[in-house]
Amino acid sequence: MKHACEEISHLASEKLERRLSFMETVRLRLHMLMCSACRHYDAHITTLHKALKIKRKNTFNAIHLPQDKRKKIEIALKDSPRD
Repeated sequence: MKHACEEISHLASEKLERRLSFMETVRLRLHMLMCSACRHYDAHITTLHKALKIKRKNTFNAIHLPQDKRKKIEIALKDSPRD
């Protein structure tokens, strides 16, 4: 894998967890215009990320908690800082 592709694969992963800076977004988009391998990688990790979010949500909903406790957990998860 070329050095540029390694950096872009990292940015593609990062964009799923945080908002990229303007320059990161520009680098990502420009590279994706030229590199089909990175476009495919981005599509695959985005699909996996969405599938895992659905799985987590379904698992969380399968747990039988009172609605007020469930709401407190959801709020805490939204407010927690991400690494």
